[in-house]
Amino acid sequence: MFASGPKALVAAIGVVVLAGCSAQSTDSTDVKVGAGDSAESRLLAQIYAGAIRSAGTAVEVESGLGGRADYLESLDRGDITLIPDFTGALLSEFDSTSRATESEDVFVDLNRSLPEGLTVGDYALAEDRTAIAVSPAGPFADASSLSDVESDLYGRRMGVLGNPPKPDPQEVVARLEPGIGDGFTDVVLYLDARTAVDALASGEIDVLAFTTVSFGPEAADLVTLEDTESVFPAQNVVPLLRNGSLNDTALATLSVVAGELTTADLADMIGEVRSGGDSGDVAARWLGEHNL
Repeated sequence: MFASGPKALVAAIGVVVLAGCSAQSTDSTDVKVGAGDSAESRLLAQIYAGAIRSAGTAVEVESGLGGRADYLESLDRGDITLIPDFTGALLSEFDSTSRATESEDVFVDLNRSLPEGLTVGDYALAEDRTAIAVSPAGPFADASSLSDVESDLYGRRMGVLGNPPKPDPQEVVARLEPGIGDGFTDVVLYLDARTAVDALASGEIDVLAFTTVSFGPEAADLVTLEDTESVFPAQNVVPLLRNGSLNDTALATLSVVAGELTTADLADMIGEVRSGGDSGDVAARWLGEHNL
């Protein structure tokens, strides 16, 4: 997908690698924020575009770029300047051998794996990490963490949202302790979050695998098991951009988004967009509330 070349290195954990970005200021007509086809991608593109715009930089959103492979190709070609995405998913694209799961570790490995010419800004509080939910009236009512249910998953039914499903059921099984995930009797796919939540509550399924942002606001209704050992890798929102494409003032706005955007905020906004809200209007309200 990307041309090979020297990789960016991280000097210390938590340091944002933006080397060379402040050395150039961008031509205001060249800043394009890309968006894939999903609601979360469209919304994040509007949030980051609006933040950059608040710094006095002219910016436009290029929508409908397809899936991850498609919009990364657009970034590589220079058709777009920046694409918001998730740290763990990007790390899987650039270094599938990494075993990092904690937020900082994933971020560091992502920085190290980036092709020449690309960099990332600060990662946000908001994340789309895989999680497992159980019913308060079901067989795992007393469980509080994944370790509490690991020995009793054989023959259970797992629900997942989406078509294609997110998260990938095979990935969920692979991430669980060896031999545990293999015991699921079957996987049930649901096309909307409310149906999945109701199915879990009724006992139609025993556990529900979901991602904390993409699932939408209905995630607030779930009893989620703690992932104390970070079985599932971090998926923090992060802007991936071309080196030297933004000036210092515009770059500073990316850090503001990182410090202000929470998982609950993003999940609620995704719910609005899926219910027919315009992603630009939803993003603009959030930006206004955070002085961007």
